[in-house]
Amino acid sequence: MTTATVTMPEETAAMARTIRQLQARNIVLEAEVERLKSRLAAKEPKVTGLTPRQRKLLDFIDQYQRDHRGDSPSFAEMAAGIGLASKAPVHRLLEGMEERGAIVRDRRRARAIRIVATDAVGGAE
Repeated sequence: MTTATVTMPEETAAMARTIRQLQARNIVLEAEVERLKSRLAAKEPKVTGLTPRQRKLLDFIDQYQRDHRGDSPSFAEMAAGIGLASKAPVHRLLEGMEERGAIVRDRRRARAIRIVATDAVGGAE
């Protein structure tokens, strides 16, 4: 029975070739990851200019949804959560947040608020 014996220099050369091939693949994959990240960033909505009160409401909604398995708070819960005396200002705040692209609401369903982006920059109120 004959077995091909690989000498140490041949084995080392083969490992070096494999390492070079893997490094080349890694470079290609890293470039592809960066390309996809930039495409994704271009498609993500950017939230700009939320007022401090809108930002406070957005943070409250985000935390509420985390605590309640994705369910959104009611208008009364939002008003109480950010220290408002009535529900009317909540409606105006939500309208403004929707116009700025921070949230999307389904008006056919109660408590249907989806946060689109949380990287809002506060502005003057």
